[in-house]
Amino acid sequence: MPQRDGYFTIPYYIRLMQRALALGYRFQTFPEYLKKPEERVILLRHDVDVSLEYALELARLEERLGIISSFFVRVRSSLFNVYEAINTERLRELAAMGFEIGLHEEVGWFTADYAEVIKLMKEDKNSLERILGKPINGVTTHVPKWNPIKITPDVLEQTGFKYDPGGELFNQDAIFVSDSNKCWKKYSLEETLGRFDKILASLHPVWWVGEIRDPANLIKLLAEGK
Repeated sequence: MPQRDGYFTIPYYIRLMQRALALGYRFQTFPEYLKKPEERVILLRHDVDVSLEYALELARLEERLGIISSFFVRVRSSLFNVYEAINTERLRELAAMGFEIGLHEEVGWFTADYAEVIKLMKEDKNSLERILGKPINGVTTHVPKWNPIKITPDVLEQTGFKYDPGGELFNQDAIFVSDSNKCWKKYSLEETLGRFDKILASLHPVWWVGEIRDPANLIKLLAEGK
């Protein structure tokens, strides 16, 4: 959809979230929704593709606004290293603030062999759990259209994950909005507020708090699995 000036800035993000709260939306993580779903709800998800620094900056903002969300983190990105001390601390601070952390997995990115995918997902799940000292329940796919192996219920069962945010349970009777590649898809989040009671919003921290002068180049890097 056409974009307009003022999208993808912190002031606009604050206005969006404040409007959602004023309209009576409750923010829930995916596990919270599974336990007791709210009637008017936003399931806010952040795929951490580029930087844990950006993710933490956005989380601190959301904490001040009084909202909660879920962050799905890549373990095999060449753009940041989850094992680096500063990133380990960022992950732990995210968790300490109450934000959910899940795995953003390159399913099938390195191999199309089913058994190898299961092995890689288990390894990445264990890596995040060792860092955080707590279970990782959710997993979502990085660049799903290029991945030959999908996260099915069977894959979830074999790898020990509880859910995929793209699953039918969360998407039933919901509207999905995304800022993928710094461009709203069919609807912007602003357009859905007040029109739909259940909103799944996939917003990427890099587009809101990152200083990216050349989005096209970054988009290309991500598409290449960087």
